[in-house]
Amino acid sequence: MDGVVVFADNKVLDIDSFENKLFNKLREESSFTILPVCSIYDLESTIKATSTFKAIILDWNFKNEEIDDEELGGAKIPDNTPEQFLNSADIYSLIYIYSENELGAMTKSKLQERYKEKVQFKKKTPEAIDDDAAMIIKEIKDFEENNSHMKIPFVWSHAINQSVQKIFYDLETANKHWIKEVKDTVLNDGGDPTSELIEMFHNLLNESLIQDVTLRKELEEYNPEQHGVVEVNTIKLYRRIFYTVVPIEAPLMTGDIFRFSENEYGILITPECDLASRHMNGKNTFEFLMIDKAESKNYQNQKKKKHEKNPGSVNDVFNNGVISRHVLASFPFEETIYNDIALINFASAMLVVKEDDDNNLLNKRYGYKLNSPYIHQLRQRYIAYIGRYGVPALPNSVRSHYWQ
Repeated sequence: MDGVVVFADNKVLDIDSFENKLFNKLREESSFTILPVCSIYDLESTIKATSTFKAIILDWNFKNEEIDDEELGGAKIPDNTPEQFLNSADIYSLIYIYSENELGAMTKSKLQERYKEKVQFKKKTPEAIDDDAAMIIKEIKDFEENNSHMKIPFVWSHAINQSVQKIFYDLETANKHWIKEVKDTVLNDGGDPTSELIEMFHNLLNESLIQDVTLRKELEEYNPEQHGVVEVNTIKLYRRIFYTVVPIEAPLMTGDIFRFSENEYGILITPECDLASRHMNGKNTFEFLMIDKAESKNYQNQKKKKHEKNPGSVNDVFNNGVISRHVLASFPFEETIYNDIALINFASAMLVVKEDDDNNLLNKRYGYKLNSPYIHQLRQRYIAYIGRYGVPALPNSVRSHYWQ
């Protein structure tokens, strides 16, 4: 079995300790690599640097000014705690919490709510090191077999890691100052060097991944049985595919969603290059395509009524075949409601806003961004709408002639 298991315990490298003996036992008897980590700080660094790992065996009692917490049923929690780490990190792998004491019911419940079946709990039994080692190996393997859907992301992570190393190697071999060269070129062209650097690297990474034979083979062969798939979960999936949650410190980007009032939302369609140059030149005007929430709700209700009479008859609205309007699925009017759609009427959607001291545009950012390629499709369709050109029509008598 390929993969890395992180063993995070402050005693894991202490000779003759139970944890060190267990570490060596796992190395000898398992087929995966065991990576020892001795502190929360090192664990955080390891997780950031190692994107692909099978599991984390996590000691709940790191020794850093330990305090007793009655709510945790006697488990000792340091100031910089595993609990804080797990609450702030987004970990995709199995989390195997390994403790000398039982965790409190409330703590377990919170962790299970956050990580679902990916978190397991085991009390240390120093007198049964062989049993513990065998059980940990078995449960990691069982977890992998019972969660076969997680295999593809691990393969994907491997492909990304290998591609990133190869791209960096090629760029550095060509010119060790490649970052400066690209930045200077973009700056001289009046663009945003940071955004264009990231986009350039993303494009190179995308080209590499598309050609990765192992990744393509795994994706082509992946066809698991699905049991109890709930439609709301699929809708939630497409919320994530269509939109990204944007941190408040992120720069303005084409596709950012703004809320101008309880009923009015806008999607920023100003190109990234213009956003950069306008910021540098102090010309802060921005173009938006506006969304009327009430109008969107009315449109969706009309389509619902048609669907009730003839199921499936209105599904083609998401194909956006009508040139004068655009429909967005799973629009985040509400964070926890995933089946709202947004209607953009091109005839009245354009809004140009000039930012000044009395109109701080950043305060109206909604915290979501319309992802690629959907923002590009929206902009292209709007350009096609405003760029349409009328020509004289053929008379009906002439039209009929062609079919004679």
